[in-house]
Amino acid sequence: MSVGAILAGGISRRMGRDKAMLYGGVDRLRACMESAGVTTTVVMCGTQARKRLFDGEVLVDPPGVSGLHELIPWMLKRFEDDLVLMPCDAYLMSEEALSHYLALAQGGGVPMDVNGRRQPLFACIAKETVLPANSTSVRKLVEGLPSVDVAPYEEAFTNFNEPSDLQHPRLQDRVR
Repeated sequence: MSVGAILAGGISRRMGRDKAMLYGGVDRLRACMESAGVTTTVVMCGTQARKRLFDGEVLVDPPGVSGLHELIPWMLKRFEDDLVLMPCDAYLMSEEALSHYLALAQGGGVPMDVNGRRQPLFACIAKETVLPANSTSVRKLVEGLPSVDVAPYEEAFTNFNEPSDLQHPRLQDRVR
């Protein structure tokens, strides 16, 4: 059993518009996760004001949590299942890419992108994983998880942060 957590709580300051609403938004990612065999999918929306933006199971960040590095351990305790992270700007993610990754990441892992960089916002964290206490970033939180070579699907694990990133050739055919 696994819980997919779509991370949609950010304010998308650099992008200039809500990344969770572009390219099919969280609904597309939820469908992708369900098709890939993720048993439960929740949207982590950040604040109460954002909760109304999403359908399905939507959770507000608990009081006292000041970042993803604190939210992820909270989610692991709350769900008591393997946790699959998915940033809301995973515009190139597909069911095939996610299924491939999950098959390789049994027991946990962090996928590598097209540039050979670890992408911690896509981490798969096994329920029995003991994460380091007092981590100051998601990168530090998951540094003990193995890297996962997701070839030939590395491009699916791309983040989009700036408006210029939306010029990616694979996005040009998609509806915003």
